[in-house]
Amino acid sequence: MLNEMKYGALSGKTRAMYGKLLKNEDYTSLMQKKSVGEVVSYLKDNTHYRSVLSETGEESVHRGRLENLLKHDLINDYSKLLKFANGHTKEFINLLYMKIEIENLKLLFRLFEAGHTDRIDGEDLRFFLSGRNRGNIQKLALSRSFNEFLSGLEGSVYYDVLKPFAQDSNAKRLFDIEMALDQLYLRNVQNKYKKLLKGPNLAIMGEFAGLESDMFNIFWIYRSKAFYRIDHEVIGSYILPPIYRLNKKTIEGLIKANSVEEYIRIMKGTFYGFLFEGRHELLFEHNYSEFMYRVHKMRFRRHPFSISCVTFYLRMKEFELSNIITIIEGIRYGLSEENIRKYLVGINIK
Repeated sequence: MLNEMKYGALSGKTRAMYGKLLKNEDYTSLMQKKSVGEVVSYLKDNTHYRSVLSETGEESVHRGRLENLLKHDLINDYSKLLKFANGHTKEFINLLYMKIEIENLKLLFRLFEAGHTDRIDGEDLRFFLSGRNRGNIQKLALSRSFNEFLSGLEGSVYYDVLKPFAQDSNAKRLFDIEMALDQLYLRNVQNKYKKLLKGPNLAIMGEFAGLESDMFNIFWIYRSKAFYRIDHEVIGSYILPPIYRLNKKTIEGLIKANSVEEYIRIMKGTFYGFLFEGRHELLFEHNYSEFMYRVHKMRFRRHPFSISCVTFYLRMKEFELSNIITIIEGIRYGLSEENIRKYLVGINIK
């Protein structure tokens, strides 16, 4: 009864917002479009995205601009949920929002490293929610180098993490920055959710935090084998505790695997073996997303008046945005509806 009182309004709000997400028939219609403009037109005329796309011209919008607008819609959703939350629940939603900030920071740092600072403007900084980790927005918008941007972040949670890279000019700086930011988010979640939640909510978030930690480690080791050829000691230095569904011995075996084939062979003997069905990395990522889709949906059904209502809706919205971008990319590359459908998350899950 206490949870129903505490989460009643928030659960009702997330249910209402969830009801507006795209249906399977929307995805089918989108996959049949022939251009980004046609996708925008459908989203404007038939879906909840009409408000965020209202001033967007179908013929002039490009993929990057559309992706930015869709992200802003997710930011708006966070703001809506924060209005229905209070106390520790509000703090927890802010904690989850760090993931959005970090993903956008990573995109900006990629522009800096590629020398495309002319492409950064104030619109790119709207992902900083008012009052949170903002740094100096005006200073950030005018930045034309990594160090200038870092200076604008002074006073935020990101400054101390990124400061060591200010004098680092080696070729792998971007990689190190992205790993440091990912670890900052995951460690923050692991360190703080126990202080903000209790009872069933603590157990629910413990599962999600454990799964995210495992997934970070699993895909980090995989990529280090497949793409980077990194020493075992370096791989081990990035492993993030706690290890949830894997044990220390298995992690050590994965780190020491001499090939991708050996790594996958070890993984197939674990709880997460299903992730590596198929022969392509994109399918591995897709299997992970499908798994997390099922987990969040099941937890919300079992615990509708809990923190699950928040994590469930936000993850469903993230999957939806990812699906839209996947459809746009598929259309750009001339893929068939059947091939695009393979990479969409959740559309075949009841």
